[in-house]
Amino acid sequence: MTEPVIAEAAGERANTAMRGIIPEATGFEAIDLSTFDNIPDTVKEAYYTENNVGYIFIAGVSGYSGEISIICAIDSEGQIIAVSTLSHTETQGIGTIIEQESFLTQFTSADSNLVGVDTVTGATISTSAFIRAIGDVFIAYEKVEVDR
Repeated sequence: MTEPVIAEAAGERANTAMRGIIPEATGFEAIDLSTFDNIPDTVKEAYYTENNVGYIFIAGVSGYSGEISIICAIDSEGQIIAVSTLSHTETQGIGTIIEQESFLTQFTSADSNLVGVDTVTGATISTSAFIRAIGDVFIAYEKVEVDR
């Protein structure tokens, strides 16, 4: 009975997050990931912008104390526009580093090599999981981009 309401609310949160991460996008078109081979299971959703600004991927990985859900925007040149943490259950004050701008901004303009992106001492499990999710997003990006 409440499932449609929960799904609608989740959809609204995702749309708000997408608009926040690529504000110049005029709209988003869902990409059916099931039509691609070898997309990591961690990549849950993918979208491209209607005005060709880039792509958005939503991924979820296991962190220290539960799933970390992230959103990542990548431009058509294969560089990260922005990343954000959608949700997590990581330890307050330690694992919550994955929400902080100082951690998130290191991804901006990075490509699939993720040069210059580092884990954070004391939150290694959480930050490693986040970085792993971004790596999986790039695997999906490379398959989706080739198809366009």
